[in-house]
This record gives sequence, C-alpha cells and structure tokens, in this order.
Amino acid sequence: MKPSLKQLCAAWHDESGAVTVDWVVLSATTLTLGLSSVGLVQTGVVDLGSEINVSMTAAGVAGAAAYSFYRLTEAQQQDMLAVYMSRTPEQLVANSQSMSDSFLATLESGNLDEAARWMDRRQLNQTALEANGLTAAEGSMTVAQMETLYLEAGGT
Repeated sequence: MKPSLKQLCAAWHDESGAVTVDWVVLSATTLTLGLSSVGLVQTGVVDLGSEINVSMTAAGVAGAAAYSFYRLTEAQQQDMLAVYMSRTPEQLVANSQSMSDSFLATLESGNLDEAARWMDRRQLNQTALEANGLTAAEGSMTVAQMETLYLEAGGT
C-alpha cells in the first residue's frame, strides 16, 4: 500500500520526533567537541613534557649531571620542575632558602628519607633558578653542601 500525498504531508508536518532528533544532534556535537579537546590537551601535555626534558638535559650539560636524584622518580622530577618553572623569580629565590631550612630540620630529626627528598627538590629549584638566570637566596645551602651533610649523616 502506497502512502497518499495527504499522509506524506501529515508526516512531514508532524513534530513528535523533533525533540529526539535535536538531542541526537546535540549529543553528537558534544561528543565530537569532547574528543577533539582531548586531542588538543594531549598534544599540549606531550609538548610540555618535551620542553621539560630539554630543560633538564640542558641543565645537565651545564653542570647538574653530577647530581643523581635520591628519592624522586623521573616523572616526579618532571612534574616538580614544571611547577618550579611556572613560579615567579621571587618565589624561586625564596624557595631556595625554605628548602634549605626544611632539609636541615628533617636531617636533624633523623629523617634521612625526607631529607633526601628536600635535597632532590632543591636540585630542581636550582635548575629552575639557572634556567631563569637567577641565583639562590643568600645564606641558602647549595645542593653540594646538602649532599655532603646527607652522606655524613649516613644517607644513601
């Protein structure tokens, strides 16, 4: 049975399924935008990781290669360096002193594991300072000084 012209016109003007069609189109658009956003964010994260890797390698060439991290994994090092690189010059300089103080406090308490973490953080802070053409706060310890105290205290 063939639909009549009257039935076709009635179906054409019937809006009972219009809301469903609207939701399908909106859902597809939202999904497409979400997936394209994931691609953009992923690209940015990969690029940032590459830049951090280049910065760390450059710092190693500049003299930081003699330092071997005691407690921080490579992923933790990259994450922390990214945070330090986003800080203001004033914050970086102030951090060098506070990290030295925290290192001494944990070393004096006998917590060698945490002292090693503070020493690792101070190395990353120094890398960020050098990358920005800055020097540590006057009176803050160098990483070499920290390492000497750490090893004298029995750290490994």
